[in-house]
Amino acid sequence: IRELLDAGLLHDDVHTVMGAGLRRYTQEPYLDGDQLRWRDAPTASADEDVLRPVQRAFSPDGGLRLLTGNLGRAVVKVSAVKPEHREVRAPAVVVESQQALAQLYKDGQLNRDFIAVVREQGPQANGMPELHKLTPLLGVLQDQGFRVALVTDGRMSGASGKVPAAIHLSPESRNGGMVAKVRDGDMVCLNCNTGVLTLEVSDAELASRPLPERAKDELWQSGQGLFGLFRQHAALAEEGASPLLAAMPALSDTVIEQP
Repeated sequence: IRELLDAGLLHDDVHTVMGAGLRRYTQEPYLDGDQLRWRDAPTASADEDVLRPVQRAFSPDGGLRLLTGNLGRAVVKVSAVKPEHREVRAPAVVVESQQALAQLYKDGQLNRDFIAVVREQGPQANGMPELHKLTPLLGVLQDQGFRVALVTDGRMSGASGKVPAAIHLSPESRNGGMVAKVRDGDMVCLNCNTGVLTLEVSDAELASRPLPERAKDELWQSGQGLFGLFRQHAALAEEGASPLLAAMPALSDTVIEQP
């Protein structure tokens, strides 16, 4: 935390459980008799194979990229993606569940270049579940020489791996996001190097496409009570994906005492 703050790489105008700012996280607690006290944490890493100072960073660039375009805004983890896989332009394969994409793979229908568009996975749709089934099958296809990538309004593990995956897409499909209008075969460009996520369809064509009707199968009927209420009021993924945060006043309007 100290390294990032001193290098100007973190915003310090925040409120946490420790109070205002992040400087308290550069200290560590210790016991002095029966008293809890604080002191500055060590300034040097005990093992630079794990944690390095800014001057000797593992990479000159961060491991995350923000992608923007007419599909919205998404984030992609590039630290494990080889440079030759960071740009993919391919037809869309549109599904509304990871199970549907897995079935296409099982049926041998994905042996080609494509960008998987997995929508209806955002916080307002089905609570933004972990899409853990996608990375292995996409990784196999990439290893076979196909150009593949993923675009989704859902989420994946931090260990999402070697396939370029634009996740947390906002606005989500259920919130009227443009991803809801993507159709099979539409050309999609995902470029981690330039930060571009583009659906190559004209504005006029997109304006003429209606938003699809909301699914009415058992998945959507299962949350009519408490979870239905949560989905209705969930914030966008880029705003925290929480109905609790969406209902809270802005933190800038809240006074938190420094401990």
